[in-house]
This record gives sequence, C-alpha cells and structure tokens, in this order.
Amino acid sequence: MHTDKMKTNFSIEDNYAVVKDGKHIDLHNNFDYCGFQDNDSEFKIEFKRTSGDWIKENEYCRLLFHCKKVSFKYLKNGDLEANQEDKVRLGEISFFPQSMRDINDSIITQAEPKENDDLIFLFEDGKVIRLSCELVELITE
Repeated sequence: MHTDKMKTNFSIEDNYAVVKDGKHIDLHNNFDYCGFQDNDSEFKIEFKRTSGDWIKENEYCRLLFHCKKVSFKYLKNGDLEANQEDKVRLGEISFFPQSMRDINDSIITQAEPKENDDLIFLFEDGKVIRLSCELVELITE
C-alpha cells in the first residue's frame, strides 16, 4: 500500500460528476459506461456520450479515466438481470479510504483524494470498480 496521495487532473462534484479545466461533466446523465482495459499496472475506464435531447452540443464525445501505477483493484460484476440502461449508468463516483476496503457500496462527499484513498465507481446495476493508483488522468475527446 503506497502512502502517497493519488494525483488527478479532475475533481469530483456531487458524487455523480467530475470537473476538469473548470467544466462540469455529468457522468450519471450524459455518459454511458463502455467498459475497461486492464493491463496490470494500468487500468482504463471508458465512457461515451449518451443520446438525448438534454445533451449540450459542446459535451465531450468520449471520456477515458487512465489510471497509472495501479496497486489495488476490486471489480464486482453487476446484476445480470438489470436492464441495459442500468448496466451502463454510473450511480456514483467517490474517493474512499483504503482502510475501509470491506465497504464497497458507500460514498464520501469530497472533491479531491486524501492520502491513502481509492477511487470507486458505483454503477446502477451494482457493478463496482475500485482502484488505488498513483495517477488518474481524465482524457476528454
């Protein structure tokens, strides 16, 4: 377990959105989860813009959370019976203490990671992605 604070180029807002370069990015309403790539010490989580008349024209098309120097991964599959919308819909995103790794269904409202925090993605179908890494770079397209 490393004791450094995770570095990010975004902050979390209201546990359903992130802010990068001053822009609010609504992960819950405006983006669908596409999947992940797991390459040992690197982990990439991809979202794409969803369709709907509420989506602004200047919304990003694609988001990639590129996690580097990953030291911990916890992955839980969602409910196979869940509808497709819940399978791709992020419920909440949170930084969460490593000391509480037995809890994978709660959030803490904080914008920036604290020392020894994990990054946790909770989806509407019960899917969980929890990571500890040195750097999370949010790439927007």
